[in-house]
Amino acid sequence: MNQNKTDRGRHIAWIFLPTIFAMIIQTAVAILIMEFMMVWEFGTTTKSDYADFITDVMVKYASPESIASISLVYALITGIIMFVLYRNNYRDGQIAGLKFKVSNWGIMIVGTVLFIISMQYVTVYLMNALSAAFPSWLEEYKAMTEAAGLESDISPLMIVYAVLLGPICEELLFRGVTFFAARKVMPIQFAILVQAILFGAFHMNKLQGAYAFVLGLGLGYAMYLYDNLIVVILIHMGYNLIGVLELPAGGDNLFTFFLCSLASLVVAYLSIILMRNASSVVNNEEFFADN
Repeated sequence: MNQNKTDRGRHIAWIFLPTIFAMIIQTAVAILIMEFMMVWEFGTTTKSDYADFITDVMVKYASPESIASISLVYALITGIIMFVLYRNNYRDGQIAGLKFKVSNWGIMIVGTVLFIISMQYVTVYLMNALSAAFPSWLEEYKAMTEAAGLESDISPLMIVYAVLLGPICEELLFRGVTFFAARKVMPIQFAILVQAILFGAFHMNKLQGAYAFVLGLGLGYAMYLYDNLIVVILIHMGYNLIGVLELPAGGDNLFTFFLCSLASLVVAYLSIILMRNASSVVNNEEFFADN
């Protein structure tokens, strides 16, 4: 009995610890890079005024290249740590559960492609609706994307982070350790919900957090369907790649906006049905009966 309570407490802690650790690592990397830049600037500057020296350091630190570098280093360190935790604690020391639990690859591929595209549109229309309702959220989001160099000409380093390292790190963190820890102590529906909430909160921005929560629900369900981290990593990569490419979206007036939003939701729902039908181990009834 005591052992069961200890195991339960450990799993509950690991629902939240990955997010906390990731934030600590991100902060530590940012501080270390700031200190490195100060030392480098101190050794190369020709300015004698301290205020000018600090201004130069802060300008370089706030540059898109610097932010991309921080993101890449953070994602690499966090991804490695989460991989080890996920493999050792929830995969019995195996690589990452590489067995694909798919009954029909054709349906699975069509479903995931439709999911990636439709979820991009679902989140775009969600962002537009929230931006209209809460203009301050849009201003915060614009300030964040501007600082990160995501507004127009995205840098190659940020593309590598957004499309490659970022998805790997976040999937190991949220659909890996967090999700599996939650599955140990609660029904699958709540495990999916909890990891999506933490995924949204982790983005530290109301607008981005809202669409990350919606995306997290879909990714969590995909992880449940296929029990395979590679699948959700590829879905996340595809989603971010489409975001970088910026597919055209309709909805110039209220009526067309409603129709486009509805269409994206319908396609997203159909894609989830296809993904579910391609799973070899679960079905809808098992989802609602799982404890």
